[in-house]
Amino acid sequence: MFDNDYIENLIKNPKEISKLDTSVISEIINQALIKFRQEDMLIELQTEGNKDEIYVFGDIHGNLDSLLRLLDLVKQNKPKYIIFLGDIVDRGPKQSECLVIILALKINNPNRFYLLRGNHESIDMNKSYGFYQEFITKFCNYDKFTEIGELYHSIPICVIVDEKILCVHGGIPENLDILNEIRNLKKKKISKEKLMKILMNVFQMMWNDPKKSIKGFKDSIRGPGSKFFGKDVFDEFMNKNNLDYLIRSHEVFQEGYKFFFDDQLLSIFSSANYRGKKFSNPASYAIIRNKKIHAKILK
Repeated sequence: MFDNDYIENLIKNPKEISKLDTSVISEIINQALIKFRQEDMLIELQTEGNKDEIYVFGDIHGNLDSLLRLLDLVKQNKPKYIIFLGDIVDRGPKQSECLVIILALKINNPNRFYLLRGNHESIDMNKSYGFYQEFITKFCNYDKFTEIGELYHSIPICVIVDEKILCVHGGIPENLDILNEIRNLKKKKISKEKLMKILMNVFQMMWNDPKKSIKGFKDSIRGPGSKFFGKDVFDEFMNKNNLDYLIRSHEVFQEGYKFFFDDQLLSIFSSANYRGKKFSNPASYAIIRNKKIHAKILK
């Protein structure tokens, strides 16, 4: 059903997505769910020197214009892998369109396109920040939104590239051994108590933010459970896990992207003019090549 021609038609005619029958939307959600269930919470990818590139995209937040421009880059430059760091919906004008296009790409080419879970891949967040109401208005179906909730819970949390570069939506959690604990988690048998502790740290991986002026972990203004983290614990995390770089999103910067902690942490954001043109920001993205990271502005 979702071959290249179908996906190209969706990308060329995104306005048609809001006219799709709910049965088609349901089929897209369920087929994507099958793909995500086949993946672990931590995905590991490998490249081959200079000839392979990985494109990493940050928050989209319903910005269809930015998404389509990013996909034009993919079409032109043909990177080996494409990683979306989450927060596809909420706040923007074309949330359903953005989500359906990315799910269709995942269905059609699951070993090339990867989607990670952000803090807005959450029913509660969707009800507070717009996607729930937009979806119900467009498709007039409350039941299908429960399928989206099930989809969210199956989306992976992070990607490690070439054993050296971590891609995640938010940041590092207080449990610095979390990567070992979630590696192959779907195949492990663990107690409910341990699972709850793991999920608390997974929550922090979607919500936490770097802060240059602090040491350790400090309570975040984002709400209960979320933290700011300083360079000291970041360095400890990176050394413990033998990592060189971390790419994340979750925060918008007027300059488009920002490096932290001796340029080992790169924060990108791929929705242009997120707060309106009065406080404009360019869309940014990252390229991974030869085990190095490069920040780019979407011209």
